[in-house]
Amino acid sequence: MIASAHMFTGAAVATVSRRPWLGWPAAFASHFLLDYIPHVDSHALFGAPGGGPTVPEAATAVADFVAAVAVILWLVHRRADRRLALGGALFGIIIDLAELAPVVGPWLEGFPGTAWLHQFHHGFQHNLTRAQWPLGVATQAVTIGLTAWVVCCWQPRMAVASETARGLPGAAGLENE
Repeated sequence: MIASAHMFTGAAVATVSRRPWLGWPAAFASHFLLDYIPHVDSHALFGAPGGGPTVPEAATAVADFVAAVAVILWLVHRRADRRLALGGALFGIIIDLAELAPVVGPWLEGFPGTAWLHQFHHGFQHNLTRAQWPLGVATQAVTIGLTAWVVCCWQPRMAVASETARGLPGAAGLENE
């Protein structure tokens, strides 16, 4: 999956959980579940077979990451739980960031204590080919759309109940949901 799908899902999972100790590990786990969904990434679309990253591949990945950061920051900037959502976004993408880091990536791959995680991450993925891009793009678009909606619009029931208790308009009748 592209970075934005992982980041939006991580932010959504953390937002729904309402607890960092639950939401951040769940956001990390969501990365692997998303990678199991059929998808294409910038390597499938712009990468060289068997080679390192190409300029279009790297540019697409960086643009996707920067755009996801900007949109998530914009969506949560006035929320009281913004740190929770931002932490979820980070935990949703951290395995990819770590693997791409020049020092950390080779260590994750080669150190016996972490090599299993690297192998699991890459063995679990369901990457589609360039020819299958419509399905791969569609799964990510749906994922991003749904999770962006959750990040943008999720209101925990506790907040609705407290608004009712304070007598805020528009909250009447919601206390029994």
